[in-house]
Amino acid sequence: MFVIRSAITLGWLALVLWSAGGYGAFLGRFLAFSVLGPGEQVVMSLSLGLGLFSHLMILAGLCQAWTFPGVCLLLIPGLLMSHPFWISCRRLKPSHPSIEKTSIAARGLILLGSVLALVVALAPTTYYDSLVYHLALPAEYVKAGHWVGLPNLIYSAFPQTLEMLWTAGLLLGGDALVNVLALSLGALALAALILFGRRFLNPRSALWAGALLSVMPAFLLLSSGGYVDVGLMLFSFLSFYALQLWAQKKQPPLLILSGVMAGLAMGCKYTGAIPAAIVVIFIFKESWGSPSKVLLSRLTLYGLTACATVSPWLIKNIIYVGNPVFPFFYAWGSTKLNPWVQSAAAGYFRGLTEYQPYSLTHLARLVWEITVNGLRYGGGMDVLGDFGWMPLVALLPALTLCRQRGKILSDSGLFVLLFFIPWGMSRPVLRFLMPVAPLLALLAGHAWAEGVERLPAPFRWTCRTLLTLMLVSGFCVFFTLTTVFSPFGVALGLEDRSAYLRRKLDYFAAASFVNQLPGATRLLVVGDQRGYYYEKPTGITPVFNENPLASWANAAADAEALRDRIRAQGYSHLVVNHKEMKRLEAYHLFPFSAAGQRNWDHFLSRVGKRLYQDPACEVFEL
Repeated sequence: MFVIRSAITLGWLALVLWSAGGYGAFLGRFLAFSVLGPGEQVVMSLSLGLGLFSHLMILAGLCQAWTFPGVCLLLIPGLLMSHPFWISCRRLKPSHPSIEKTSIAARGLILLGSVLALVVALAPTTYYDSLVYHLALPAEYVKAGHWVGLPNLIYSAFPQTLEMLWTAGLLLGGDALVNVLALSLGALALAALILFGRRFLNPRSALWAGALLSVMPAFLLLSSGGYVDVGLMLFSFLSFYALQLWAQKKQPPLLILSGVMAGLAMGCKYTGAIPAAIVVIFIFKESWGSPSKVLLSRLTLYGLTACATVSPWLIKNIIYVGNPVFPFFYAWGSTKLNPWVQSAAAGYFRGLTEYQPYSLTHLARLVWEITVNGLRYGGGMDVLGDFGWMPLVALLPALTLCRQRGKILSDSGLFVLLFFIPWGMSRPVLRFLMPVAPLLALLAGHAWAEGVERLPAPFRWTCRTLLTLMLVSGFCVFFTLTTVFSPFGVALGLEDRSAYLRRKLDYFAAASFVNQLPGATRLLVVGDQRGYYYEKPTGITPVFNENPLASWANAAADAEALRDRIRAQGYSHLVVNHKEMKRLEAYHLFPFSAAGQRNWDHFLSRVGKRLYQDPACEVFEL
């Protein structure tokens, strides 16, 4: 059964990617794909096609077509247009670099990283942010079949380019398909990095750049599970890739391609605006000495393309919260559209105060602290992005040993620096640094292949030993962290999916119980932000928004009145997660007054009809 399910999931993945390739190859006819090599055409077609498919999903939501037939209908045009993509795939040829020990080592690292990433991707989703919104939002869309506003969840106002792909994945093949879709984005980013290195540097540097990225624990862990950071990394890097192609060929369609990729990056996450703005600086740089009319036309071409690509999310926010870039400038939000818009956003930014910004003069110290103490820059599940930066940073000084330097290395270093400054001066979470991971890997890979590997034998072997120790340390950290969610048994079919989720998620048993309740059940989840795995219509009590339950309890005359108030909101059952409620106490999730606390306690002990209880959760019928 496990083998059959896995085969079906991979079959759906192949169909989605083939359709995306068809869409992308069609658009590529207008974006100068003819100047690209076959491998570049395949990577650009797939990435561009997935972005277009995400936008088509936006339209499907407006047409109430977030259904299995609706998504299948979207796949058909891409499949029908896939002949040019098929031709590009047929033109792919295996590379034949000289067989050296270093090349074998790099290939081995890429293979090892690919296997580990695939195994992690085959496990069910347990990452916290995905359960709260990356997958919980698509799950709500699937239940409704169309766009729905979720004012109780601030994240529903964030850009959702990848969540649109996750929605399609849930409709076609469940969260298993979502995981391998996310993994395919990581594979595209890895392939793009190697192709970029081959075009602008040399095969050895390209191979080592890919090797260093492929075994980076942060890359392995974020390449599945519903997170969007690797997708953001892919589109940001492809925007830079297209920019460099434009700088080389000076063909306007390549600048449009860069703008489209920048817009898709911003559609993944607001921080995608940083690499998009950096590309503007590079356009100025490449246009130095050109007439002002030429510069203006280039900036307009890039800027309008990027803005048009990200505009659906800005328009959606205007409709739902009255502010295109919510939660930024949240005071501008319309309280008529979302009565919690200001308190929610203020609470969200308060929750980020654990990450302290750095001044411009202290950024150099930040580089050292990232290298030796990355865990300072990720709390909770943000820790997923903290691992594996040491080799990428530690190898940079070896660039001074390289004989081959040039524009592409200086541009890559400048891009990293320009991204690092606003990142470090805002709230440095290492997961948010992922957009520059490919460029850091490129610089580190070139430093290794063309600098360290050309040293005399004693120095070369000393450096090999040090790099081996850094990589072994990264693998140790990876396997230590994976013991927390233990993906290997369930990914390989050695453990039942439900049993695994009951063991790893304290609310899954309660969710399974309420999912079996008959009738039109509507749930209010109390004390827990995680909404994924509930199949019934669900409301949650979030950390950052105002908690309605506390207000209802404080205003109620007694516990019976509180029950009646909750019923009046359309809820039929309560799921109370006491364990998670205690963990979130620091966020003041339940600001009960004395009377409100008494009403709540009486409801739990006397009024609510308890249907289910386990060590973490209780289920009450209203």
